[in-house]
Amino acid sequence: MPITSCGAVRVHHEERGSGPAVVWIPGTGLYGSSWAPQTGHFADRYRCLTVDLRGAGSEGDLDGLTVGDLAGDVAAWMDAIGVGPAVVVGLSLGSAVAQELALARPDLVRALGLVATWSSTAREHHIRRHFESRLYALEKGPLDVFAQFAFWMSAPAVVDNEPDLQRRVEELLGEHTSRNPPGTAAHFRADLSHETRDRLASISCPVLVVHGDQDLITLPWYNRAVAEAIPGARRETIADAGHLVWLERPDLLNAALESLLASPT
Repeated sequence: MPITSCGAVRVHHEERGSGPAVVWIPGTGLYGSSWAPQTGHFADRYRCLTVDLRGAGSEGDLDGLTVGDLAGDVAAWMDAIGVGPAVVVGLSLGSAVAQELALARPDLVRALGLVATWSSTAREHHIRRHFESRLYALEKGPLDVFAQFAFWMSAPAVVDNEPDLQRRVEELLGEHTSRNPPGTAAHFRADLSHETRDRLASISCPVLVVHGDQDLITLPWYNRAVAEAIPGARRETIADAGHLVWLERPDLLNAALESLLASPT
């Protein structure tokens, strides 16, 4: 895995394929490799770069970590390796990082894909309480208890009706989850700091918001609020999918992303 020194932060990334660049940013406590169902699909036509965030693969100070700090890491890494403007696709925390990246460095972002997103932890109280509860369990309880509550990320339709898929999704999630509790805790604190609602109107690149219709974390109306705040943004909803939409319904997500990735260079 290539390592790029960006000031005091060491950024890890993986790369596959060739063509126009697509940067894939993962969610809370996940490695960039969690995007495998998407990079495997697009690598025949695109240069797919999956980046690890500080605290989960990339290394650096975690004290007071914010979404803006993580966006700064991604920008410094893109500058260092000479990537951009690129299509940037972010999931959950990665979508928050992608928002901040597009706001701070629009020169690096050709188009923006926001998967399972939100814009205001302070105003969206359901997700705030989710982050607070997950952080409390991570720091106060045994890790196996913390892990038990991950099922909230799954679509109820998958849990109830597709047990084989649910088992496979849980296996994949486990394979790509960081085993660094302090880093994951720092990610939850960054989640709690996320606030872009009143700035999103200044994003001018093509934007696609995609979410599952059964997302119990970044609720459908949180995603809708992001799409409505960005001029010209499109929104697509994937049926029978939850917060783990990229693992539960990868073919449908990939189909939704096709036109975004093909945005004119």
